[in-house]
Amino acid sequence: MHNFMTRIFTTILILIFRLITFGQEIRIDTLFLPITVEHNNLQSDKLKFPIIRTGNLEIDKVISTDLKNRFTNNKFTALSTDSAIIKWADNHVYYLDFEVTYKKNEFISFNINTEGCRAYCSNWTDYFTYNLATGKYVTINEIVDTAGKFKTLVLSDKDKQYEVQKKELRKILLEKDSELDEATYNWALEHYERCDNEFALNSFALHADHLEIIEKCYLPNAIKSFNPEISLKYKYVDIKEHLKITNLE
Repeated sequence: MHNFMTRIFTTILILIFRLITFGQEIRIDTLFLPITVEHNNLQSDKLKFPIIRTGNLEIDKVISTDLKNRFTNNKFTALSTDSAIIKWADNHVYYLDFEVTYKKNEFISFNINTEGCRAYCSNWTDYFTYNLATGKYVTINEIVDTAGKFKTLVLSDKDKQYEVQKKELRKILLEKDSELDEATYNWALEHYERCDNEFALNSFALHADHLEIIEKCYLPNAIKSFNPEISLKYKYVDIKEHLKITNLE
């Protein structure tokens, strides 16, 4: 236990980004963790996880606890954020980094990119938005009216992007010496249809001038290189009538 705690404190370095918003200083600290797995495609010698500092210890604790539990699927609820992320990443994660896409008007929005290997290697991105005044996790229906006309618009745009992705997949199939055969093509299409039918309007990111809605569709490991890329971007000014938060611009 002593060695484990020593490892926690000796492997944490702090990289601080500062911004001033609504009269208080916000810091996005970076928890750096060592990579403990060997992999031929290492992209970094450090794993990076965000720690949000609002200047209010209670709010910081609310954000940190919620982020830790959401990110690890509630596997380490009894552990601190530092301990939980180190334990979660140990021996299988070889890339972990984050990007802050929005940090003003009492909101912070960021994504965390992960790559790891267990039975198979995979990569994925998780998206998070928090209210910096309360520490609460923010859902998309708190940002925009997800029913009615806006939902109809999103579903229509999503369908169009899937059609584009299917055409791109077909082009790959028809290429000379294509890595894609007919059986694999049909297999990928089945998963496209599954993801399309199961689309849930909940994964999103705030940006400086637009709202991005992301479709998470992950194909089986054997065909993961054909994962469809569905990203819907809406400028705040264009969806003003549907926004519940009016000061995002």
